Amino acid sequence: MNGLIFGVCALVTGISASIRLHYTRKRSHEAAYRVAHRARVAAFFASFIGSLLAIPPLAEAVNRLTALNEVSSLGSDLAAVIFWASLQVMIVDWTHSRTYLHTGIAIRILAASGVILALVWQFQRADTAYLDLSTMYARSSEVTLYVMTYAGFTALAGLEISAFSTGLALKTWQQRRAAAAGLSIAAVGGVFGVAYALSEGGYILAFHTGNAWPLSLENTISPALAGLSIICVAVGLALATASYNIPLKKELS
Repeated sequence: MNGLIFGVCALVTGISASIRLHYTRKRSHEAAYRVAHRARVAAFFASFIGSLLAIPPLAEAVNRLTALNEVSSLGSDLAAVIFWASLQVMIVDWTHSRTYLHTGIAIRILAASGVILALVWQFQRADTAYLDLSTMYARSSEVTLYVMTYAGFTALAGLEISAFSTGLALKTWQQRRAAAAGLSIAAVGGVFGVAYALSEGGYILAFHTGNAWPLSLENTISPALAGLSIICVAVGLALATASYNIPLKKELS
């Protein structure tokens, strides 16, 4: 099932990244939302790579090639962090004035960089030769710290994307129904991202309190939520900006 879910995610985000890169190059002379355009390309490209690394046969091939167990999981998780951080930067460019733009972007880049460094450090500390960086090994303190770090960032980023996308959808509904619908779908994607983080992190906490639900259920729910999050965000943003550039700042000011 994971192969199908993340295969579809790789297909959707790969197409989205290619289309977005084409239009970003086409509009390279335009100053409006230049950061947002590039951030979207980075987000979809990162998600494409991360989705590929989450497909079991490809993950196993990468692990064998590098002779490092779970390096594919680390790569996929780091790609997901870049995906969410890039979406945060995009939202900042859409909603912040020039005065606060650089500060808002810097804060999110620093936060994502801190999470990436923490995950790499935790990966090095974990005995990945004998365990996986997943809820299957929730008994390991190193795995617990790794999963909670990743889930915590995902929850916060997903919440921000959902909240701002919902706000923009409400404010643009009267003038641009298609854009508002797309933003609403992207907001749902953010909610699915939060749900995924709560599922992963919640299982870890429940395991340590002796109240964990069946691992098989967790292994079914979490990938589905992650896939729905990626697809909703990609489809929603594509719909929101299809065929025209949305002058959000002028309309919302």
